[in-house]
Amino acid sequence: MASLALAACASGPATAPGETLISGQTMGSAWTAKLVGPLPLPAEELRAGVQAQFDAVNLALSTYRPDSDLARFNADESGGWVGVSAELGEVLAYALTLADASGGAYDVTVGPLVNLWGFGPDLATNRVPDAASIDAARARVGWRGVEVDLANHRARKRPGMRVDLSSLGKGRGVDRVAEYLDSRGITHYLIDLSGKLRARGRNARGTAWRVAVERPAADVTSSAPDVEPAIVELHDESVATAGDYRRFFESGGKHYSHIIDPRTGYPVAHGTVSATAISANCMQADALATVMMVMPPADAMALAEREGLRTLLITHVDAKYHVDRSAGWDKN
Repeated sequence: MASLALAACASGPATAPGETLISGQTMGSAWTAKLVGPLPLPAEELRAGVQAQFDAVNLALSTYRPDSDLARFNADESGGWVGVSAELGEVLAYALTLADASGGAYDVTVGPLVNLWGFGPDLATNRVPDAASIDAARARVGWRGVEVDLANHRARKRPGMRVDLSSLGKGRGVDRVAEYLDSRGITHYLIDLSGKLRARGRNARGTAWRVAVERPAADVTSSAPDVEPAIVELHDESVATAGDYRRFFESGGKHYSHIIDPRTGYPVAHGTVSATAISANCMQADALATVMMVMPPADAMALAEREGLRTLLITHVDAKYHVDRSAGWDKN
């Protein structure tokens, strides 16, 4: 799933007086952390500590590193229990819980279908797969084919299946960094990894951290949208956005989204172009934004209300943009 920009609102320089900015690279993206107040350690030492947290999560969850814990788990074709790290086990357990709560709309085994439609690491074809190919890919997809035993630090999967945790890995990394900063006694910060943000305390001006949800871009089917950016105040919480603004292809006059519904094997056909979720931790916000993109808007909002989730959807219907918020969205 593609993540969209959630940018810190600023009315001046990148850092305000009393604020320290540290940055780096991880998981193919840039990260930044704004730290407010006196630092308990030199900035470069803190930067190295933050980088180490991101690197540890990447080593556990990366789909692209052959030495990652996830790659080792995916390589196993025995169908039996395999020892996994606590990091991988906890993230995988949450992914399966969300899959159950969403009726399978969220599924970390959807990779074969994403690749088949040309939105994965394989070369894009911009062609609609035939039904037989879709059925063959669907046979390798299904979250119920994965099990986790947290007590014994092990997991297993049906042979031929692959797990991809990229829809929540960056959020998990942000959470680990927050835990690291907390342990160093830093109580005011804003962490940003590719639009996955987590905040604590207040900014250098003594007010809540404020971020803006990206406004949809105009496309060939509509004029410039009249949707203003949503401004979010974060109070010791996280926010993430997923969307379908840019990755798609056209065939036979039909638009095919890169958001694949694992329950059908086909790209979603509803009008949601952006989903933003606020949660206590960034891993949950990251994954929730993804599942809200997969589910039709009415179903997504029903899930949000049922689970008490703070969600904002931007939909594009009849050449017009609409904004829908869950009941708890404006909660401070």
